Amino acid sequence: MVTLTPHPEPITGEQVKLRAVLNALPLALLLVDRHCVVRYANDRAATVFGYAQGEIEGRPLVALLPDATGAIWSCSHRTDPVAARCMDRDEHGLRRDGQAFPVELLFNAVELDCGWQGVLAVADLSAQRHAEQELAVERESMAHMSRVTLIGEISGSLAHELNQPLAAILSNAQAGLRILRRDPGAIGEIREILQDIVENDQRAGEVISRLRGLLRRETRTLGALMVNDLVHDALRVIRNDLINRSVEYRLDLSVPFSRVQGDGVQLQQVLLNLVINACDAMVDSPRRVLTVRTDGSVPGTIRIEVRDTGPGIAAERMDTIFAPFHSSKPNGMGMGLAICRTLLRAHGGEINARNLPEGGACFYIDLPLME
Repeated sequence: MVTLTPHPEPITGEQVKLRAVLNALPLALLLVDRHCVVRYANDRAATVFGYAQGEIEGRPLVALLPDATGAIWSCSHRTDPVAARCMDRDEHGLRRDGQAFPVELLFNAVELDCGWQGVLAVADLSAQRHAEQELAVERESMAHMSRVTLIGEISGSLAHELNQPLAAILSNAQAGLRILRRDPGAIGEIREILQDIVENDQRAGEVISRLRGLLRRETRTLGALMVNDLVHDALRVIRNDLINRSVEYRLDLSVPFSRVQGDGVQLQQVLLNLVINACDAMVDSPRRVLTVRTDGSVPGTIRIEVRDTGPGIAAERMDTIFAPFHSSKPNGMGMGLAICRTLLRAHGGEINARNLPEGGACFYIDLPLME
């Protein structure tokens, strides 16, 4: 007995055109039923997921998009219409060889003759994420180069910071030896001298630690940071440079316990850049006063201002001061403020500038406060 197999319905010209259009789309397109089984996949979907043409149909969606299956199954059993929506960018797809890759999804539901169908547009973000990683590495490299340049500019101040505790250690050690030669039983005096040596050694160690932190080259290390500590640390590094430049500095830290999430080295680099720029701006000013203040008047935000008493920012430069390769310094690279803006945006913050009515310029940083 011969069993006749029914012929599939012929494909119409309109269906051929529709398939050609769907296959030409730059996005992977999947059609799934209520049971989250793939009923149609265009050519781009086969390429993205690593299958041959026609191999995806009939496979469970969980084999392709494990993160999205639960949400789509839930939508397939709702009675109210489902609006198109973007799913979480952190979702991932699985290629045929099991390799995971980042995706962005757009989902909608439609009612066809065959019943409920879910339509998924899938964008492969692998190339974009790779480009973002390369950009992050380049940004870190530029920031590191800027820090090295910064260290060169304040090397005199750092040398003085180190010389002070080292000279004190030597002086105390010599005094201790003299006391021992004169009166070996003077334990009280020796104890005080040893305590001074320990404190100066710790001070020198802190200077070296800050220097190593500024010079190290690594990815961002985020943590909870006290804003006032950031300001004090930056000024401690450059304090002697301020003295040598005859710059008086004032602190107005009116928000005492504000905390931000960030990388302490990078934020300290930003503050040091702004302080050095302020000192450079006041080099020809008869009155050189640097003011660093904090402001918490905007809810959820901490503002750090660096003010100077220099000539201010020329009107024609106001729009380009944060652009790369624009510098008012004869030997400047024009990258300092551009890198500051990049670092702050990576922290969810911003930097801007304005001229002060009483003269001078004000650069201000806005950072989101921690809850």
